[in-house]
Amino acid sequence: MGLTPAERAHLGAELRNNFKLAGLTPEVVQADLAFSHELFEETIKLGPTSDEKAVARLRDYLEEKVEEQGKDPSS
Repeated sequence: MGLTPAERAHLGAELRNNFKLAGLTPEVVQADLAFSHELFEETIKLGPTSDEKAVARLRDYLEEKVEEQGKDPSS
């Protein structure tokens, strides 16, 4: 991913915050997005092998789930 360290830190915090706000379990997210456990873990942590498309899918999914609950997603 072509992000600066600051952008990467911000995106990582956004993903983790929205995951908490959504109140979902990793298993639910994995099933909904057809992610393996390993792919989910690598993506939510923005690990060195995280896939840009998977990160975008997870980000959009979590924002949608937070908004469905009437909450404001972290950005």
